[in-house]
Amino acid sequence: MDMTRKGQRWVLDAFLAVGGLDVLHPDAGAIFEQIGYDSTDLKRVFNPVKAGSMLPSAWSAAAREIEQRARHWEERGFIRTAKRLYERATLLYARTHYSIIGDDPRRMRYLDKLVATFEKVIEFSDHPIERVMLPFEGKHLHGILEHPPGAQRLPCVIMLPGMDMFKEDWHKLMEQRILPRGWAAFALDGPGQGESLTKGLKMTLDNYDRAITAVIDWLSAHPAIDPERIMIMGSSMGSWWATRAAAVEPRIRAIAANMSNLGDKFVLLNQAQPSFMSNLMFMTGITDTDEIQALSKTMALDDIAPRVSVPYLIVTGENDELTTLDSTIDVYNKLRGPKELWIYQYEFHPIGPQSDEWLTASLDWLGLAVEGAFLPDHESRTFITKQGEYLEGNGDPGWWNP
Repeated sequence: MDMTRKGQRWVLDAFLAVGGLDVLHPDAGAIFEQIGYDSTDLKRVFNPVKAGSMLPSAWSAAAREIEQRARHWEERGFIRTAKRLYERATLLYARTHYSIIGDDPRRMRYLDKLVATFEKVIEFSDHPIERVMLPFEGKHLHGILEHPPGAQRLPCVIMLPGMDMFKEDWHKLMEQRILPRGWAAFALDGPGQGESLTKGLKMTLDNYDRAITAVIDWLSAHPAIDPERIMIMGSSMGSWWATRAAAVEPRIRAIAANMSNLGDKFVLLNQAQPSFMSNLMFMTGITDTDEIQALSKTMALDDIAPRVSVPYLIVTGENDELTTLDSTIDVYNKLRGPKELWIYQYEFHPIGPQSDEWLTASLDWLGLAVEGAFLPDHESRTFITKQGEYLEGNGDPGWWNP
């Protein structure tokens, strides 16, 4: 039996040819657009794709076209137009980079391209953006810090991507939704992610915990950052890393776990699309399937969640295809501090149709939490229907209790 699940790729390819991006994650296009992707770019990539193997070249073709357009407007002095196009090109090159699995020289070449286009974004931005490289356990962590001009001792949100995301995914959200609050934001490629992975930093069970501590050490010494008001927004697998870090790092003041993936990883590796297995193997450097399954069994938060006492928000979809609602609620019940659970009816992992709402609302929640608005025993569960009803109570879907 092929435990790497590569033999199942043909099934994914067949559905990808018919359903496009929604096959990977239902309604994912909506969240992509909220964080800065252009809808026409997504259509250009996915419309002609008939197999997953076509994605790197499709992302690349779109990236090269948009970069060419950016250069044209830059040469004419249309700086804001060029900046927006360079932002689009960065995301497209970053998707190409992500789509190349393994220690492949083409992956490094596309890393160089995404860095080069993002340097243009930095050059043309109205606020300070720093590309950060931190020594870490013989390798380096790579991140991006953005803050308003003249910033001094501001609250800071650490943005943790999921296992199929990267730090550049967060730039537009940081620029448009975080900096206007008078906050700073730091997006991290942790162990096993993005630029850090390409440059050799693999993920282990617990090295991401230490990576977040290293980031907080650096942020705490930065004049723009208030070390007493550091928060984390962890999305997808980023919610799992954030939870582990909060159990051991006392300087984290609050967590928002969006598109949360807090339960055990059986569904992710054995029932979800087969690319998650190969991705985790690349992230960890583990080539033996028995070893990767053994690692996944140690990734439960049963002993971790009871050690988390900071304000904690979970945002999840009722029908998340990468985990189960039961396992999410189980982790929620084990958290010891102020906490809230928002469940969106009938939504899948991206919670795409309501992503504009919950992205902003979770930042509002973090702002309240970091200012001490929630008592230690604060607890609230809200089930949010497709019709916009906010049902406070036990959070259970209505059909659970006939």
